[in-house]
Amino acid sequence: MIDQRTIKDLELDKVKQAVASYCRTEKGRALCGRIRPYTHHGALSAELKQTSEYLGSLESGNAFPPCGFDAADTEIKLLAVENSCLTEDGFVKIYDISAKTNALITFLDEFAEYYPSVRRKLKYVYFTEGVTGAVSQVMDPDGHVKDDASARLREIRRTISSIRSSIDKIFDADMARVRASGYLDDIGESVVDHRRVLAVTAAHRRKVQGSVIGTSKTGSIVFIEPESTVRLSRELAQAEADEKEEILKILRALTDEIRPYAELLTASQKLLTEMDLLQAKARYAQSIGACLPAVTKDFKINLRQAYHPVLLTMNKAEGKPTFPQDITFSPSQRIIAISGPNAGGKSITLKTIGLLQLMLQCGLLVPVHPSSTMCFFDNVITDIGDNQSIENHLSTYSYRLKNMAGFLKVCDDRTLFLIDEFGTGSDPDLGGALAAVFLEEFYNRGAYGVLTTHYTNIKLMVEDMPEAVNASMLFDEKTLRPMYKLFIGQAGSSFTFEVALMNGIPKALIRRAKDRVEHDKIVLERTIASLQKEKSNIVEQSRSLSSARKKAASTAEALERTNEKITSKLEAYQQLYDRNVKRIQTGRRIETLADAYFFKKQTKKDVITEVMKIIEVENAKKAEAATERLREKEKQKAAEDEKERQRAIARERRAMAEERKKQLEREKAIEEQIQKEIQPIREEKAAKEAEDEERRKQDDGIPLAPGDRVRLSGGFSVGTIDRIEKGVAHVDYGWFITQVGTQELELVERKKRGK
Repeated sequence: MIDQRTIKDLELDKVKQAVASYCRTEKGRALCGRIRPYTHHGALSAELKQTSEYLGSLESGNAFPPCGFDAADTEIKLLAVENSCLTEDGFVKIYDISAKTNALITFLDEFAEYYPSVRRKLKYVYFTEGVTGAVSQVMDPDGHVKDDASARLREIRRTISSIRSSIDKIFDADMARVRASGYLDDIGESVVDHRRVLAVTAAHRRKVQGSVIGTSKTGSIVFIEPESTVRLSRELAQAEADEKEEILKILRALTDEIRPYAELLTASQKLLTEMDLLQAKARYAQSIGACLPAVTKDFKINLRQAYHPVLLTMNKAEGKPTFPQDITFSPSQRIIAISGPNAGGKSITLKTIGLLQLMLQCGLLVPVHPSSTMCFFDNVITDIGDNQSIENHLSTYSYRLKNMAGFLKVCDDRTLFLIDEFGTGSDPDLGGALAAVFLEEFYNRGAYGVLTTHYTNIKLMVEDMPEAVNASMLFDEKTLRPMYKLFIGQAGSSFTFEVALMNGIPKALIRRAKDRVEHDKIVLERTIASLQKEKSNIVEQSRSLSSARKKAASTAEALERTNEKITSKLEAYQQLYDRNVKRIQTGRRIETLADAYFFKKQTKKDVITEVMKIIEVENAKKAEAATERLREKEKQKAAEDEKERQRAIARERRAMAEERKKQLEREKAIEEQIQKEIQPIREEKAAKEAEDEERRKQDDGIPLAPGDRVRLSGGFSVGTIDRIEKGVAHVDYGWFITQVGTQELELVERKKRGK
């Protein structure tokens, strides 16, 4: 169950308005206004896949056919009425709906493998030219009945054209004659009731023969239809009446022809309306960088780089940055209690989680990283903001209590609850105690949820819950500015005094306020603040170290590449030297043979034979060297590839090991610090409880008496016994008195005797 209050608290209507702005039809906008969270898992999954497929078409440039149209509800209803007749404009609407449906069917048939989910929308429509073919035979592209719609209409329009031509010819001659007589006004002529008339000055009206059709506003001009064209005008009027009658006959026949397609046209219009909304959702998703995350039936949520869509759009328009958040829910981490300074982003983080969940369950894509995971909840319930009700005489706290009562009715292991400023609105001790009971109940029922709080007892309680976790909004103590970053695993300080100082409150007043706060509370707040500061420093150091590691790795790779280049050059120089030595040796041998031939020691034939032997030997060496170089090159390439692969694996392993080591060290240091700081407080609390227990044992044999301070068994609020009557104690809590059996009370403190 997702009620209207939840939709209002999470501002889903703003998202719907943004989607509606992308709709191209009134029916599409109306359908967008009716968007509600789905209750059927299968229908929702289909809707999400359809939107994702349409978004894919926008990003790939393979655009769907246009789906804009003028609503034809009236025309489709008329088709169901016997002997009814549609107008020319009505047929234009009908033709447009049928043609665009046919285009969509053709497109989805062609790209069925790319858009299988969208194609399932064609279940109740089919391709037909029964409507478009019939209308196009009768109507032209401008929406008028064609001349050849019937033989009689063609003849009538030919007659009308001939009559108009005759009227124009005769009228032009009469106007030239009257102008020559000086009877016309400067404007010469005008058109009255679709008839050309002469603009005659009032003084000469009796000198022009014809029918007076009207006068100007001042009466200075009289509009006269020449007597020579009156007969032809009557014939034209009769022909035009015949034309209207024939057109009505044709339209009535056309209406009867497409009447059997009334149900198909209804389904087609519905399909185009849904496609208009689908393209609007896809275009809105594209504008905010939304996508379809992995959707699981298990209750697991892993939001990466999650943005609040309304805030993202607003900040983008104003040129401001928007900070994404990473949030994880699972059966082992069902409840997250967010604490930290005011204006640090607690509420917007809570609303981001809730709004993205609502958007997903409404079939809308969400602005998260594609590797994110989400699931479905049967109930999403919220308690956000100040909701005083003057009409119902409810204060803020009363309203919140009423909400909690409603939560208790529906909260189960398929519920996501979102509570902002949990427990506020009443006495901190009493309100905190009641909030703790509510949290314990939600936890025991297996619910999932996010709450924001400043209460220390809630933070400590969450620490003792295995399936709940504290989280904080990081705060930079140096600049006294929030960092708008959620940190899971550590409660945050409210930084009450730091925020007060940042907002201009004098230091003297802040010191006086600190003097009024219990020492233990100040110590705990300082401890939390110190831990949060340390975490901020660790995060910053981690980023610096990571950057340094990347830089060092990059430098090492660059040096290794340089070394490889130098080695390669040295090898090339060595090869060049060896080649030159061989050329010198060969040259000397040739020179020796030349000298032998010159001094007649060897014949020409012998010299040529020796030279050929040298050439053959060198060629054999070259061939062998080439083969060896090829083998060496292949071997070297394989070695380099393997070496590079091993280097990449080693780099990855080193990075993972280093990061894991640092993470373990950070977690260990934080855990030790937490235990070290909180241990004295726990010991003091245990000592006090032991002391109270010892005192109760000593007082067990003494009956309760007026003036004793007591509390309900297992309760927190302490009151004073006013009187005891028949085993019933009247306990005064200061602002009300209640009656309780003495056996249900625990002694807190005996009345000091002598008072």
